[in-house]
Amino acid sequence: MSIRKRLLLLVIAVWLPAAAGFGMLTWYTHNEQVAGTRRQVQEYGLRVSTTVERELDRRTVLAQALASSGEARNGDFARLHEEARSATAGADSWALLVDTGAQILNTRAPYPGPRVPRAKPLALAETGPKVLFVAKAPVARTPAITVFVPVPGMVPQHYNVGVAFEPAVLQQALDANPGPFQALAAVVDSEQVIMARSRDPGKWFGVSASPAFKQRILSGGTGFAESTTLDGVRSMTYLSPPNAYGWSVIVSVPMSALEAAAQQASAKAVGAAALLLAFGLLLALSGMRKIGRTVDALQSAAGDLAHHRVPPRLLTGVSEVDQIAGALHEAGLRAQASNATLERRVREAVTHAQDAQAQLLQSQKLELVGRLTAGVAHDFNNLLQTIVTAHHLLLRRVTDGPERRTLDGAVRAVAKARDLVKQLMTFGRVQLLEPTAVSIPDVVLKSQELTRTAVGEAIVLSTSLEPGLPAVHVDAVQFEMALLNLVFNARDAMPAGGHIDIAAQEAQAEETAHLGPGRFVRVEVADTGSGMSEEVRARAFEPYFTTKPVGSGSGIGLAQVHAFAKQSGGDIGLSSHLGVGTRIRLYLPVATARPDAAAVVPQAAPPAPMAGVRILMVEDDKLVSAMVASALEEEGYAVRRCATADEALGVLQAGNAFDILFTDVVMPGRMNGVDLARWCAAERPGIAIVVSTGYAENLQEFSATVLRKPYETGALFAALEEACKRKAVAA
Repeated sequence: MSIRKRLLLLVIAVWLPAAAGFGMLTWYTHNEQVAGTRRQVQEYGLRVSTTVERELDRRTVLAQALASSGEARNGDFARLHEEARSATAGADSWALLVDTGAQILNTRAPYPGPRVPRAKPLALAETGPKVLFVAKAPVARTPAITVFVPVPGMVPQHYNVGVAFEPAVLQQALDANPGPFQALAAVVDSEQVIMARSRDPGKWFGVSASPAFKQRILSGGTGFAESTTLDGVRSMTYLSPPNAYGWSVIVSVPMSALEAAAQQASAKAVGAAALLLAFGLLLALSGMRKIGRTVDALQSAAGDLAHHRVPPRLLTGVSEVDQIAGALHEAGLRAQASNATLERRVREAVTHAQDAQAQLLQSQKLELVGRLTAGVAHDFNNLLQTIVTAHHLLLRRVTDGPERRTLDGAVRAVAKARDLVKQLMTFGRVQLLEPTAVSIPDVVLKSQELTRTAVGEAIVLSTSLEPGLPAVHVDAVQFEMALLNLVFNARDAMPAGGHIDIAAQEAQAEETAHLGPGRFVRVEVADTGSGMSEEVRARAFEPYFTTKPVGSGSGIGLAQVHAFAKQSGGDIGLSSHLGVGTRIRLYLPVATARPDAAAVVPQAAPPAPMAGVRILMVEDDKLVSAMVASALEEEGYAVRRCATADEALGVLQAGNAFDILFTDVVMPGRMNGVDLARWCAAERPGIAIVVSTGYAENLQEFSATVLRKPYETGALFAALEEACKRKAVAA
C-alpha cells in the first residue's frame, strides 16, 4: 500500500470522530442554553416573589406594632388614631381599625368620624396576618391591599388593626425589576387575582387568573409548564411557590423567544464546528499532498546518494520507503548533529509562538471587555443625565429643610457614580484623557490627607520622592485616581497592619527601552501585605477580577491603573510573592513643559436664559429627552424633540426654522448625531450646533460646542449661549 493511501486513511480516521464530537457539542450547547434560560426565568420569578413578600412584611410589622400598643384592646381609639397617623406620616400606607361589620377609624380621615359600614361581614384575623384586596376602599375610594392582624390578648377578637396600601406600590416594584427574554411577569394574591403585571397592567389588574392557572395554583403545581397567557401568547410559564401570604408570581416567556435563543446558540456552535472541520480537512489534505511531494523528492535524491555506501534495504511493506531506505541511512548519519540543533530551535520557536499567542488572547479579552464596558458606561451616562437634570430641577424648587438635604445627598451620590463611570471608561478606552504637565510631589501631597485617613493607624504610610523629579505628561485626575487605587489595594492586602511606601524617581534607559525613545519616571507603590499567587498575578489587571469578598471590591481598580498607564504612553509592572508583599511600578512619560500653577478662576454667574430661542433637540433616550426638554422649556426656550437624526433631518428639510441644533451622537437609524451636525453645518449654516456625548469622539472637524454627559443644567445653558455667540461671531 502506498504512503498516500495510508495518509488518506489517517485523515478520514481523524476527521470522522471530530465531526461526531462537534455534533455532540452542538446538542449539548442547545440543551445548556435551554436549561440556562429556565434558570434565569426561575431566579427572576423567585426574586419578584421575595420583593412582593417584603412589601407585605413591611405592612405586617407596622400593623403588629400598632396592634400591640394596647389602645385597641383598651378602647382608646383616639390615641390609637394619633399613633397610627404618626407612624404612617409621609409613607405610602395608611392604617385602619375594623370590626366584623364596619371600619371604626382610618388615618386618611379625622377621628372621631362616622363608622363606615361594610357591604358584607369581615372575617377577622384570629392568629396571624390576613391580606385582603378591595377594588374600591371605603375611605380612600381607590383599590387597596390591606394586611390585617389580630389585637394581642383579646379573646375573642372584636377588632383587627390593618395597614393598607395601593397596588401601584407592587406595580412600581415590578416595573423596576424587568425580566429576561421578553418575560411577562404577573403577581397574583391568595384568591388568584392579578395584583401587578409587567405588560398592560391597567387592562388586567384585578382580573382573575385563567382557570388553568387557578387549578395549577390550588393543586400546588409550581415550576415550569407550557401554557397560553391571557394575551393569547403560547409560552413556557414558571409558577413560583406561594409566599408566606399565599401570593404567587407567574413568569411567562414566549416559546418563540425561548426557541430563538437556543437555536441561535446551536447555530453558532454548528457554524464554528463546520469551519473548524473544513479547515482541519483542508489542512490535512494539503499536508498529505506535501508529504507526497516530499517522498518524490527523497526518491530522486536517493539516486544521487546511490553512488555512496548503500545500507541494507529495509522491507517495510511501503514501496516508497523501501526505495529511499538506502539513501536515508547514509544521510541520517550526517544529519544527526544537525537534528539536535534543529530540535533546539524548534523548541525555542514553539515557546515564542505560545508566548505570542497568550499575549494575543489577553489583548483580545481586554478589548472585548473594554467594548462591553464602553456600551454599559454610555447607557449609564444617559441614566445619570436624567437623574442630574431631575435633581437640579427639584433643587430650584426646594430651598431648605429635610427635602433639600435629601436632594443634596442624592446629588453627591450622582457625582460618585459619575466618577465610577469615568473609571469604567478609562479601561474601556473611551475616556478622553487630557494630559498636562503634572508634578508628582504635588499629587502625592494633595492626596496625602485622604490616603492617611483611609489606611488607618495600623498601617505606616511613607513616601520617597527623588529630589528634582521632572513632571510627567499625564491626565492629572486619572493619575490621582490610579495612585489612590494602588494605595487602597495595598491597604486591603494588610488587614492586620503593615507598611506602604510610595516612591518615585527617573527610570533608567534600559528599563524603558521597549517604550521607545524619551525619558520616563518610575512611580512605585509597595506593601508588606499577603502578596499574590502566580495564578492571581496572571489575572491581576483583568477588569472585574478580584479576590476580595463579595461587597468589598469591584475588580476595576487595577484595571483602571493598567489602562491609564498604557493610554498615557507608559507601562506597568507587577512583582509579588506570597507572604512577602506586592510592588507595582508605573512608567510615565516625562513632560516637556513645566506644570502650570493652579489658577484661581472666579465663579461665573450662570448665563441668562435666552427666552424664545428655538431649539431642535435630537435624543433617542426618552428619559433624557423628556427631562432635559422640561428644563429648557422651564427657562423659556422653545424646544422641538426628535428621537433620531433621520427624523430631525426631515424636520429641517421641511423648512422649519431653528436657532440651535442640540443633538446626541449615538442613536439608531441611517444617520448619527455627527452626520446630522455635518449636514447642518453645510446646508443650514445659520444654525448654532451643540453636541452632547458620553464618548471620547473627536468633534473638532466642524464648528460645534461639545457638552460631555452627564452635564448639569448650568453647563447646558452655558453651552447653548456659547454656541450662539460662536455662530454670531462667525457670521
